[in-house]
Amino acid sequence: NLTALACSGDYQRSTPGGRYLRFGVREHGMAAICNGLHAYGGFRPFCATFLNFAGYAMGAVRLSALSKFGVIYVMTHDSIGLGEDGPTHQPVEMMESLRATPNLDVHRP
Repeated sequence: NLTALACSGDYQRSTPGGRYLRFGVREHGMAAICNGLHAYGGFRPFCATFLNFAGYAMGAVRLSALSKFGVIYVMTHDSIGLGEDGPTHQPVEMMESLRATPNLDVHRP
């Protein structure tokens, strides 16, 4: 998703200076933790997943938007032409769902 910084790595016990938290396949937890980081202060978190999985995170994304938090959500693989994973990875309705959320700015290049 082209968000990697060469000057930083993963946050781990052995590398506490890292900036990246790896969440695995936990979209809701990822978005909720980013909300908590922003609410705590001092952070402008971003998180990323495939666009079709944004539905799993939608509760936390909506809370973020309604709270006017500055969390940045990077949603990738939004093309109906992806092909290899078929219709389960073609999120034709997710853009409308995100656009309908109050206070959520949606940008698609």
